[in-house]
Order: sequence, then C-alpha cells, then structure tokens
Amino acid sequence: MRIVAADGVTGTALADGRMKVRTAERGEFRCSPVGSAMWVALRVNDGFLELAASSLADAWQTDEVKVRTAMHAWAERLMDAGLLKAAA
Repeated sequence: MRIVAADGVTGTALADGRMKVRTAERGEFRCSPVGSAMWVALRVNDGFLELAASSLADAWQTDEVKVRTAMHAWAERLMDAGLLKAAA
C-alpha cells in the first residue's frame, strides 16, 4: 500500500530540522526531526513505506524492522489526523 499526503496538505522543512505540515482545514502541525525524516523518505520513495523505512535504516545504520515498526505507527497517527492517506 502506498501512503501519500492528504489533499491540500503541504510540508515545509524548517531550519531546526523539524517539518511544518499545513492543511487549510486543520491548521498547522510540526513534526520532530525524526518525523521530518520519515515524511521526506516517504515522499522520496513515492509513498512506499517499506522502501522509505529501508532507506532510513540504511542512513541511520539501524535495524530496518525497528524503523519500519516506528514508521507504521507514525503513519497511522498522521492518517488519523487527516495528514496522510492511502493512495488510490
């Protein structure tokens, strides 16, 4: 399953490593540097969470299963908040 930004959601990288995620309907949210890296990795990997987790695990030199588990939980929270959605 591919996961993409919900309609009308935009993200802006901030100088401190965080990400400002905006939606006209729900306002503004800020991601931590880790959440920002997950957001960027998901976008770079065309919404494929498994590929995004693999690329982050390589970059962070850590266990891919742990990154994938954390990324699934992160994506679920953002989907519940209406910031991400399953691609059609």
